[in-house]
Amino acid sequence: MACSVYIHIPFCLKKCVYCDFVSVPFDGVLSDRYLAALGRELSLSLSLSARGKSKMRLKTLFVGGGTPTALSAWQLKGLFDSIGRGFDFYPDAEVTVEANPATLDEEKLGVLLQGGVNRISIGAQSFDAEELKLLGRAHRPGEISDAVELCRAAGLENIGLDLIYGIPGQKMQTWLQTLKSALELGPRHISAYELTVEEKTGLWDLVRGGALEMPSEDDVLSMSGAAQEALEAAGFVRYEVSNYAIAGFECRHNLNYWRRGEYLGLGVAAHSFSDGRRWSNTCSVLEYIAAIEAGELPVAGAETLTKDEQRREVFLLGLRTGEGVPLAADGAGGAALERAAAELIAEGLLEVRRGRLSATRRGFHLLDSVIFRLLAGLSL
Repeated sequence: MACSVYIHIPFCLKKCVYCDFVSVPFDGVLSDRYLAALGRELSLSLSLSARGKSKMRLKTLFVGGGTPTALSAWQLKGLFDSIGRGFDFYPDAEVTVEANPATLDEEKLGVLLQGGVNRISIGAQSFDAEELKLLGRAHRPGEISDAVELCRAAGLENIGLDLIYGIPGQKMQTWLQTLKSALELGPRHISAYELTVEEKTGLWDLVRGGALEMPSEDDVLSMSGAAQEALEAAGFVRYEVSNYAIAGFECRHNLNYWRRGEYLGLGVAAHSFSDGRRWSNTCSVLEYIAAIEAGELPVAGAETLTKDEQRREVFLLGLRTGEGVPLAADGAGGAALERAAAELIAEGLLEVRRGRLSATRRGFHLLDSVIFRLLAGLSL
């Protein structure tokens, strides 16, 4: 059974213009019903597993969203009380909560620490006021440093910051300033995500209607390169295409995804993976609550992966990481993989190190194309 659990909290202060995650504006009554349903799903999931009479022991727990810290301190306490009833933790377990800078205070941080949280991921996104406004963020630049100071004062040192580049109208100068401001706060982890335009978002409508124009591909690649240069100069390692960390502070929960480890997802739209089978919960908050209240698991879809699909995933996920994939992943001692990768290696996009195939610095910038060409060469 999985030793990693993800819990989805769909509530936010407001819906950001670019967001395509399952999230809704915070509502006190609805959030109480949701948390009650979440507790029941946890109990129901464990009762149907082989561990129905004992607690599952976790190596990682990630509470994401949405904005989990949009909940009140009392609600957060109830959530972690439910978690404590269902799970035990290994002594070195990683327990992460996502937060918006505007939603943190001493009381909430006290509850999180009491619940075992030892890592926090703060959605900073930008240190430029105009960019935050365009993105629809519910915080100001100064609240980011305030949030980091609150975390440190509470004794929480494993702090990560999420940043976004490729924002309409963004200049290299403002991106470099955002990186500088983030580094000055001394985080242990920085995620640098390219802004993508997803259907059914406000950003999609604005770009499609001509109100906003996305930066050129060359500009985006330049920003990605600038991020890698600045972060590596500050001692961060690019251990995944969008993630950098001081050595020893990589997000172990996300590494488990990329290594195709098993995990259990709880909450609306959460995904799970075990024994080669994937399943996902409904994406409707109300349907999720109704199913749980009826005593049913809210599963909306499931699939069992074929051997070829599993092999394909090894490359799709593994090449996102700095460690890459073992040459033996081709099932033929590495010969087929090296042949398929030969042209990409010659172009300086992939490299072989210590029996593993991984993306080069340039390859990371063109990763989607690199993986597509490699999979085509492997006929996957």
